[in-house]
This record gives sequence, structure tokens and C-alpha cells, in this order.
Amino acid sequence: MTDDRSPAIKTKTAVQAHCWDERDGFYYSVDLNLLPAETTGLHAGQPRHWDCLIQRIGVWSGFLALWAGIASDEQAERVRRNYRDTSSFNAPYGVRTLAKYDKMYSIRASGNPSCWLGPIWGVSNYLTFRGLLRYGFTDDARELAEKTIRLFGRDVERFGAMHEYYQPENGEPILNRGFKNWNYLVLNMIAWLEGREVISEF
Repeated sequence: MTDDRSPAIKTKTAVQAHCWDERDGFYYSVDLNLLPAETTGLHAGQPRHWDCLIQRIGVWSGFLALWAGIASDEQAERVRRNYRDTSSFNAPYGVRTLAKYDKMYSIRASGNPSCWLGPIWGVSNYLTFRGLLRYGFTDDARELAEKTIRLFGRDVERFGAMHEYYQPENGEPILNRGFKNWNYLVLNMIAWLEGREVISEF
């Protein structure tokens, strides 16, 4: 029998089944590259019965389940609790890209690759904002929009340009003055706050 569901439904089902962590109330990445389970020899009586391994690393991408509409309402409420936690993701200038408690947490300047181990990025703030709105968490979305506008506005006032990413606690730019790209998504946040037409997706 063939599975005739759309790729989107298949993806949503897989994310729900494998990436949701009931313990933490958050969506995590999973390792799909497990070696075949050993079914012979000394430990043959306890073959591996799981098809992937959840990676409990506090990465901001866990909020994308809200943006994509994958989370149930109950799951979304628990994900929101993670968003509000100032000891992990919620910082004065937005969403830390890696939870502050994580051992890999770092906000040092790094290019090629750029640092996604904790600094604030415009795109992570924006997509989290859109996810919060999608599930009706308007107050949280407004707070995040205001943080992002304040971050970029102060940067333009001081340096005449935006940067690629920022320190979570004080909003100081870290690297790449003149970075534009997805930082311009802040214009949609401004439009939403002002009650004007918003381009929600591209």
C-alpha cells in the first residue's frame, strides 16, 4: 500500500512523532544516521527498538514548529513557556539562538561559519515572532517585535547600519556591519504593530 499523503503532511507527522520531547515541552533535532542495530551475538536479546535519537540541545529552531503550524495547541503552550524562560532563550534583545544553559553557548565573533551558538539574529527573532502570532500569543509576539525594533533602531542610530548578529544581554553588535538580508523582515514587525498590511509569507 502506498502512502498518498502530501509531503507536507508526511513531514508534519514525522516531526510530531520524532522531534517533540514530552519531558521538556520542546521540539528538538534528531539523529537519523544510526548504524544498523546489532541483532546477533552477546546482546541479541535487547535489539534497539528506536529509529532515531533525539538531540536535547536547546536550539532556537524548536520554535519553528509554531511558525510552520506543526505544534498542537497544547504543545504550543509548552513551547511558549520555553520562549519565556530568561535562563534559556528569552533575552533582553530577543531569542538566543542557543539556550544560555547549554555547554556550547558562545557569543564570540565568528565568520564562515557565523556564530549561531547564542547571539541574537534578526531571522530567528522574526520567525519566532510569526510562530507566536500564529498560535495567538499576541502579547509575547508584541514584546519580541518591540525588542527587535529597538535592537535594529539603536544600531542604525549609532552606526548607520545593521549588523549580522548581536549580544543577547546588551544588544551590542558583534559582527558584519552593513548586513541587510533578512534583517529587513523587521519592517513587517513595524507594520504589524502599526496595524498596517503585513506580508506574512514570501
